[in-house]
Amino acid sequence: MPGYATGRDLPGARAVDERDGDLDADVEFWGLLYLDPLLELRLLASESAAPAELAPGARPPGEDISAAALTLTSDARLRGLLEEAGTGDDFAAAVAAVLTAPDCRRFLRDPAAQDPAAVLARAFLAEAVRRRTGQEGPAPALDGTARDEAVVRITELLPGAAGPGTHRGPVTRKVKRTAGRLALGLASAQAVKRRSALTDAAHPAAGDVLLYLSRGAAIREAIAEAVRTAEPPVVLLAHSLGGIASLDLLVLRALPEVALLVTVGSQAPFLYELGALPSLEHGSPLPAHVPRWLNVYDRRDLLSYLGAGVFPGRVDDIAVDSRQPFPLSHSAYWSNPELYRVLAGELP
Repeated sequence: MPGYATGRDLPGARAVDERDGDLDADVEFWGLLYLDPLLELRLLASESAAPAELAPGARPPGEDISAAALTLTSDARLRGLLEEAGTGDDFAAAVAAVLTAPDCRRFLRDPAAQDPAAVLARAFLAEAVRRRTGQEGPAPALDGTARDEAVVRITELLPGAAGPGTHRGPVTRKVKRTAGRLALGLASAQAVKRRSALTDAAHPAAGDVLLYLSRGAAIREAIAEAVRTAEPPVVLLAHSLGGIASLDLLVLRALPEVALLVTVGSQAPFLYELGALPSLEHGSPLPAHVPRWLNVYDRRDLLSYLGAGVFPGRVDDIAVDSRQPFPLSHSAYWSNPELYRVLAGELP
């Protein structure tokens, strides 16, 4: 791998304060919840003591919160947040699925000390995401910030919330302690699930890249034709494999009508470091005719790479944060307002 030991294309580790560390833990925990939406409920239910017997005529614990959960979608503000988060169509079914699950019923037998509103909110949204990502078609663009805001709104609507300002992220101290004690038991099963999910997410992108490397000329020509029919100045905005093909085209052919290249979640710098970029041999600089290049990446997106260290002075790397774990982070750019703020400031 020519030069790849330098790792100049990898988003490097950076100094983080305690709040960043908490956010990373939250994002990772969401990754586990997307695979197993009932995980947090199960962990907390396992710590609960046996529920006390009910007095005659008393309502069972959790009945009020379950009833309120079934009316959540009547709240207009929550519906808007669910749409922004990309989970609006799946949320009602997700709520019903969680509430009828045996793990949830056990959790609701003694919910008093467990901040049940926030725990249920996370389970509902994780199940909605699981359903959305399991559908056929392109990977959905799901916004983590809107998801977090939806968690807060749900806790406001459900009885049993712990109070304002306590629901920023999913990992409560109690869950951290419980997860820590069960880490060895969870690690193997979750690692298998994560490996399967990561493989399922990565193999379409890998297959696309391999197809491009063997038959890339037709793809580049399609991009060139789109440039020819557009009114100058042209901006090439390309995601993932599209960034590879667009850069290759601009290296191989001078297109003065293209004023700006914007790659999003691209592997182009990685292929160059491997010596596998078709248009440019490793060690060769970008030709002078290549236009200004903005490279948008998310450090949580394992399929995004940096360009500034690979092509000094020719690439501006711009970080955004989807608040989503991989693989959702690879498609979350398009629902992230940060990306559009970047574009608004850069488009000619």
